[in-house]
Amino acid sequence: MARSFSATCGPDGLVHHLAELRSAVPSASGGVVFVSGQLAQRASGVAELVRSTWRGIPACVVPAAGVLSERGEIEGDTGASGVLWAGGRVTPFALPERAEDPGRLLRDTLARTIGHRAATAILFARPGALAPGMLEGLGSCAPGACLFGAGTASGAALGVTPQGELIEGAVTGLAITGFAPPIVDASPAARLLSAFHPVEEVTGGVVLRAGGRSALDLLSAATATLGEQAGAQPLVLAALADPPREPRAGSAAPRGDATDPAALGPAHSAPPVRYVLRPIRGIDPSRRGLLLGDDARPGARLAFAVRDAAAGRAGLDGIARQVSRSALGSAPRFALYLSCAGRGQGLYGAPDVEARILRQRFADLPIAGMHSSFEIAPGASGEVKLALYTGVLALFRAPS
Repeated sequence: MARSFSATCGPDGLVHHLAELRSAVPSASGGVVFVSGQLAQRASGVAELVRSTWRGIPACVVPAAGVLSERGEIEGDTGASGVLWAGGRVTPFALPERAEDPGRLLRDTLARTIGHRAATAILFARPGALAPGMLEGLGSCAPGACLFGAGTASGAALGVTPQGELIEGAVTGLAITGFAPPIVDASPAARLLSAFHPVEEVTGGVVLRAGGRSALDLLSAATATLGEQAGAQPLVLAALADPPREPRAGSAAPRGDATDPAALGPAHSAPPVRYVLRPIRGIDPSRRGLLLGDDARPGARLAFAVRDAAAGRAGLDGIARQVSRSALGSAPRFALYLSCAGRGQGLYGAPDVEARILRQRFADLPIAGMHSSFEIAPGASGEVKLALYTGVLALFRAPS
């Protein structure tokens, strides 16, 4: 059993909605509350309300740029959304703000809390607290875990333990055991402009060569047609994918090898490979290089993309369809949807676009979510990746 809510409200209205959910799910085992606007600025006060209204129930309170549910999205206003569910054992955890080695501490925390059990870990990180390298190795320290999450709007998320303790850290999250891990998928709101090319030479985060050409020449070729288009200049981003994996003997090659330009397909088709977006931080004209940061390593694959509304809609519809198909034979309970703040009305020019897509696919299934500063999404290798302009959908279900 699970129930969700979303509302434009202040503290008094929030207490009313929290109490309604508590009555609707009498045997609740955990919950998440997303808050925006003035409520996000007073997240510690919201956590106090959650602690008193949901007494004895572990939960997480997450400051967000906006909130959403299956009913719609709240942007640019004070509001809240949340979900309360029954099933499993939920353990909040938090990493200290000034850990000496935060990546190792995160791995140790997950290994201690989850270990090798089938479990779920939802991570909410304060902006600036989570470098991409901190996510490396998480899959190996908790090999049976499903990991995903997002970046908060400003301050830290707060955990509420069953004993009523409030915990807070650079990364705060919930570990869920004894409950089937969710089906998770993610899609960036981007249209690829080029094929993927293997990165060959990198110095200090500056990609110098990829696919036998200078990185700046590749960018120029990929964006040549954009100058001919009317309207505002689109945001051009780097798309980075892991090196291709060698197929096992007797197995088919990975679908849609993006080293072949023909594999890009039409603009509305699903991305041929799983990739993450990164900003182009600078250009080195003398070396014909692009500053992309530590994620760009030799062997990785590089392409270029633009933020695109049509691709965002098609991508979300695609992962919602795939997640729904993967859940056949089980009973969906609820879903979490974490969507980049760079999507929403600013991208689509209309409200509730993504909420409508989810409602069309999942009807009245309880859904809660947020507009985030970044996303923690599943990667092709089984590890999680820090992502931008991405929507992450997690469907929790029970065997039927």
